[in-house]
Amino acid sequence: MGKQRLTITLSETILKKVDKYIDGVQIRNRSHAIESLLENSLSPSIDTAVILAGGNKVSNDIPALRKIGDRPVLAITLDKLREAGIDRVIICAGAVTATIQSEFGDGSSYGLSVVYADEPKELGTAGALKLAESYLSEDPFLVIHADVLSDLDLGDLFEFHLQEHAEATIAVKPAMGTKELGHVHLSGNRIDAFLDSSEQRGISIINTGIYILNPEVLLLIKPHTKLFLEHDIFPKLAKQGELSAFVFQGNWFDVTKDERLHEAAEAWNSGR
Repeated sequence: MGKQRLTITLSETILKKVDKYIDGVQIRNRSHAIESLLENSLSPSIDTAVILAGGNKVSNDIPALRKIGDRPVLAITLDKLREAGIDRVIICAGAVTATIQSEFGDGSSYGLSVVYADEPKELGTAGALKLAESYLSEDPFLVIHADVLSDLDLGDLFEFHLQEHAEATIAVKPAMGTKELGHVHLSGNRIDAFLDSSEQRGISIINTGIYILNPEVLLLIKPHTKLFLEHDIFPKLAKQGELSAFVFQGNWFDVTKDERLHEAAEAWNSGR
């Protein structure tokens, strides 16, 4: 891409701040420093998260409120989001919204702004996400299931998504030899096909339930319709070449399963 020469006038105060970015390696001179600062300031930011926190009101089984020590899983997730630079959170909790809201309120005690997207009937992960559309901006946003815990570095995930220029990124864990899990076919970092578990090609993965989506993805979701990101939306994006895979090798726990909840508690208590 061609570049054009510009002449600008800056105060000595601003120039001193610009000069602090020059290291002779990554940033070579003032022109390079100014270009880098402008590029960073104009890039999309990821400061909003949607948490999919639905539960069964009848059985009172709410995974987001399961405890790690004396803290709900969702409390640990909110802390992790704040530490990653997220400041706005939309919680989609369906039938258990009132219970979750009574526990976490407006999020101010966690240093966050939390709102709740009303879901009058069960609409699946994609349908619930569509209801949060009015709270979202034109920037990419994080989607995370409330029943998972991991030590995934969200900052690395954010950077990966912005560099990939795909409409969506899924954080995945390889699970070689695990036949009951779905398979995907990768071309570089892109998922270009979801395969049946009986097929002998592709790689086995665990979908961690952690995604970065561009707002354009919401256009694929029909309003007020029960749809799932995993089965209805992601395969479409894969066929379009718009779905990236961020491969994650660290700790990950599905706390809906008692044994995994206990493992998560041990990991968190030991500082892993």
